[in-house]
Amino acid sequence: MKKTKEFILVLSLIAAMFLAFVAIDSTTNLTNTVQASSISFPKNMRGHWKSKPTYTWQKKHINKWMAIPAMDMKVTAKKATWHYVGYLLKGMGYNHKKYVLRMSNSNGILKGHGPFGQTNSFEIRGKKLILFYQGGGMITFNKAR
Repeated sequence: MKKTKEFILVLSLIAAMFLAFVAIDSTTNLTNTVQASSISFPKNMRGHWKSKPTYTWQKKHINKWMAIPAMDMKVTAKKATWHYVGYLLKGMGYNHKKYVLRMSNSNGILKGHGPFGQTNSFEIRGKKLILFYQGGGMITFNKAR
């Protein structure tokens, strides 16, 4: 009799844990679908942004010593499109094609084709938009006039 009570107790405990897991899983899935559809760039990030070219350590800034060309970026609620503008270094893989970055989650991580790899994120510091890219670099953008 005692073993039957223990068996029923263990069985009811397993059933309660299973029901709790199903309830938690269903609410998690519900919140994830709601968040995924409402992820967008903040309003202070939206607009037309431009960056200046980055040069190497030499003092005189000439095209020969350019490291990263100037960039043009337009940020809307759901995506950020960017492309290089002006002079492009030959043989470095730069082109004038437009690429798209989209917000993948609420942490600010972007997915899509970034300038240097697939891992990118945005941050606003004062009146500047900063694009952090894979490898520890960053590109600073100013609002276009």
